[in-house]
Amino acid sequence: MTTDINEGSFTGAPRADLAASVVAGQPATADAPDSESGAGEETHRFVLDPRGSSGTLIVADTVALLVAAAEAAVVQGAVHTAHLGGVVIVSFSSLIVRLLGCVPIMVAILAVSHNRQHLRRPLGVQLSIVTPLLAIGAALCMLSWHLMQGVGLVIAPRDDAILLMCGFGIVTVTAARMACEVPPVDELGTRTKRVLVVGSGVVADRLIESLTMEGDVTVVGYVDDDPLDPSGCIGKLSDLVNRCDEHRVDHVIVAFSRSSSEDLIEALRPIQGRLPITVVPRLFDVLPVTANLHDLGSGMAGIGVPTATLGTLPRMVKRAMDVVGAGTALVVLSPLLVVVSVLVRTTSHGGILYRQARVGYRGQSFNVLKFRSMYVQQATDDPAQLSGTAAVGPFPKLKDDPRVTPVGRVIRKTSIDELPQLWNVLRGDMSLVGPRPFIPRDAAFISGWAQRRYSVRPGITGLWQVSGRNNLTFEEMCRLDGLYVSSWSVGLDLRVFVRTLRAVVSSKGAF
Repeated sequence: MTTDINEGSFTGAPRADLAASVVAGQPATADAPDSESGAGEETHRFVLDPRGSSGTLIVADTVALLVAAAEAAVVQGAVHTAHLGGVVIVSFSSLIVRLLGCVPIMVAILAVSHNRQHLRRPLGVQLSIVTPLLAIGAALCMLSWHLMQGVGLVIAPRDDAILLMCGFGIVTVTAARMACEVPPVDELGTRTKRVLVVGSGVVADRLIESLTMEGDVTVVGYVDDDPLDPSGCIGKLSDLVNRCDEHRVDHVIVAFSRSSSEDLIEALRPIQGRLPITVVPRLFDVLPVTANLHDLGSGMAGIGVPTATLGTLPRMVKRAMDVVGAGTALVVLSPLLVVVSVLVRTTSHGGILYRQARVGYRGQSFNVLKFRSMYVQQATDDPAQLSGTAAVGPFPKLKDDPRVTPVGRVIRKTSIDELPQLWNVLRGDMSLVGPRPFIPRDAAFISGWAQRRYSVRPGITGLWQVSGRNNLTFEEMCRLDGLYVSSWSVGLDLRVFVRTLRAVVSSKGAF
């Protein structure tokens, strides 16, 4: 999809301190109220969300580490048991007391990551934050205990007990923080974060659609002085503060607006430092979620884009996830696979499986497996030559394709026809998550930057499938594939899995 990059582009230079803070998605220190605007602090009732306070996270981290210390003491005590008269005595009381001494150190180390002004931090991001901090905390704890033991003050706990506590802590602290990320229950009984968008247009529409698709975000509307589409507009830029108060907004996202940068800054100043602000950058299509904020000097912020290639270790982790996940799925789903195989074989003439050449990793061809969903020996294989309602999307498909069998229509709608590709995953042809493999005819249209998709194994599911499937254009699919390659993480794959279940249940875009 071609997007006019000048739509809503800033016409002036935004103030450096505000620009740096909102690009980072974090509030900066609020300015004194302007005398002209009268936007004084005392005139607005909204305050920082108490769920974002450091006190809440300190309590969550402390409780999680206490649990981790208890678990480590139990495991360590079970390993080093004393056998008296044939009775196994698990001695961990003295050990847990020593491990509790590590809790304050680790809580202090974790405190550096208590800025919760992001809209969401998925599992992969939380793990990447917690793991190194707890590793540093464990090293400091071991050093402190050995120093105190060296001067004869205490008896240090075993190093492996502290490492066990660190390992359990990674799980418990991450779980506690994910629980803290859960939005409160609103008046309708749902758990959602309330977001207000500043700006309108194509990019804002795409943003709103993406946010609402996640399920844990409610977009209350947008404000703009010159909206392209008045539907959904709840006020002008000057109404931003009042609308944030009225709708109890948790987060403000600045999309593209045709208003001047001066007007945007004046509208954002009253909420700067009071509500989290995130800005959609102009070059969002080439900025993955792994982009970093850099200090370019003099308080000017820049966004760094990492290389879009997976290293050896990430590839090994991804491959291990594929083998374990596909193997487990084949065992668990074997009864369903048997039932579908019988239905396909007995309800129409032909084989159970359908093999089709696809272009995959590094441009190499392989045969993808599917349950056969069509009648064999059709007069034509080109959907464009058949009668029926055409489906808009990256590939020519028909919503009521006459070649599809009754059983095939069901397994296509529920995506069960794709399950034999778990064997492709075990063979190494595919991955559980990745860009969808093309047939050679369609792959001929892939050129330039879009060929980045071939740097990873194709997937059974991916961002395209969970973002609209055949309701998207070819260009949008290529853009999503490029974003996946440049943004890959364990957390991203897990999020795609969860959204895949939602897409399968809704059958949105499946034909």
